Amino acid sequence: MNTHKILDEVNSSGKPYIIYKKPKGFDLFTNFSKKITLSNHNIHKFFKSISSNKKKIKKNDLYVGFFGYELLNNLIGIKFPKQKSNNFPKGIFYKPETTISLNENLYFKTLLKDKKSKKFKININKKNYTKIFNMFKKKIKQGKTYQIKICTKYKNKSKIDPLDFFCRLSKSNLAPEAFLIKDNNYSVISCSPETLINKKGRSIITKPIAGTLKKYKNLNKKKALQYFKKNIKETKEHNMIVDMERSDLSRICIPGTVKIEKQKTIEEYKDLFHYVSLIKGKLDKKIKNIDIIKAMMPGGSVIGCPKISTLNLLNNQEQENRNIYTGSFGYIKFNGDMRFNIIIRSIINFKNISEISVASGVVIDSNANHEFNENYIKAKALIDLFK
Repeated sequence: MNTHKILDEVNSSGKPYIIYKKPKGFDLFTNFSKKITLSNHNIHKFFKSISSNKKKIKKNDLYVGFFGYELLNNLIGIKFPKQKSNNFPKGIFYKPETTISLNENLYFKTLLKDKKSKKFKININKKNYTKIFNMFKKKIKQGKTYQIKICTKYKNKSKIDPLDFFCRLSKSNLAPEAFLIKDNNYSVISCSPETLINKKGRSIITKPIAGTLKKYKNLNKKKALQYFKKNIKETKEHNMIVDMERSDLSRICIPGTVKIEKQKTIEEYKDLFHYVSLIKGKLDKKIKNIDIIKAMMPGGSVIGCPKISTLNLLNNQEQENRNIYTGSFGYIKFNGDMRFNIIIRSIINFKNISEISVASGVVIDSNANHEFNENYIKAKALIDLFK
């Protein structure tokens, strides 16, 4: 059966399903035998239920799903002030009984009538963004943080076909951590570029992204690399995040094993170029998966540094709950292997409201107007789907 027919059948079945990018093509997970909604009360029980020393596992011996931003904060002891919330679940994981490999040529023709608004409202306008920006710059000068990410949200009322959106997105802006969740009462469409955790046995990899450049005519990867190397602000931002990710890995890895495998390379996407590094380490034998989650999440490249003090600054400033944004999506296999991204470049559709969250980094050399505009560049590939 070809990919088109598989997608038609799965989508028309009415059953929840998940699609996740892999190095060649995608995995489609469905026929879920379990759905676990996570909270502060059951997250430790969830990890204990899948702690296993199995070496041989079957294709469906895994849980796939997401940890929301608030849940990850709570896991490391960070509490939140009262924030505006739409009561979206803090985390959900599914146990699939069917996994199907798909090629990269995803095609689906929606039958849903167009009920999507093209207009988005932004929760922080440029004037308010600049106020927040200036306040955080003062915090940087006071030494309370070195880099911090201001989150803005684009929202509209819309009834969307998530599979249609995801298939179109995979053609226009395919990303290495792209995923789709389609459940009965919500959907998430993502073109996330960032791998936070890729663990196989005792080997672990993380791929921090820090640095964004808008595409324009005649700009290629070579010229983009030259731009980043000459730009003091982008270089500082990247170095700080790489150092923090190395530090996070060092807490759980054997001393001396954490190494930068690839430093300051360029990845190209539909509307922008990213500045990327790759860090690898070997895990200490005593380390459990929950220890890895607590050390690495939320991912530093979308928060700032130092992580804990910066999280507290962000959470006390932000008026709205981030929901899944800057949480992590991925899977945990029954042999302990796992892979998680950082949930960015994503649309969450819940209660017929579509929400796109983006963030840009503030360092001592940052410019408020530039960072505000960078947020739009990051959201553009998703906003374009509504046209």
